[in-house]
Amino acid sequence: MSNIINMPNRALTWRFVDDGDETKLKYRPETKRANAGTFTLVKEDHTLGNLLRLQLLRDTSVRFAGYRMPHPLIFDAEVRVETMDSKVQPVNVFDAAIADLLLETERLAQQWDEAVESFEETQGI
Repeated sequence: MSNIINMPNRALTWRFVDDGDETKLKYRPETKRANAGTFTLVKEDHTLGNLLRLQLLRDTSVRFAGYRMPHPLIFDAEVRVETMDSKVQPVNVFDAAIADLLLETERLAQQWDEAVESFEETQGI
């Protein structure tokens, strides 16, 4: 049997390819609350939306963080952020969450490289 179940449909990969002239991140402030807004991550999916949501919820100045996919045929993730008060803006906590995630992924990559190097040394590779 030659069918591979988990093989991605290559005809649909255009959804996530960056054209270069498209804005990757958009922000829309909430009109009724000064301490809330929605970020749109263009051509992203649940992976980044949920990761940012979880990172935002670690911040004590965040009251609410959630994400949604507006429609199955629209390949954007919308992340809504509400802070505890108007002294802390959603843009600031979103920026801090991205910076924290960047540090975590860099640390994870460093630990991976160290583990591979250690494994190769013990195996004599």
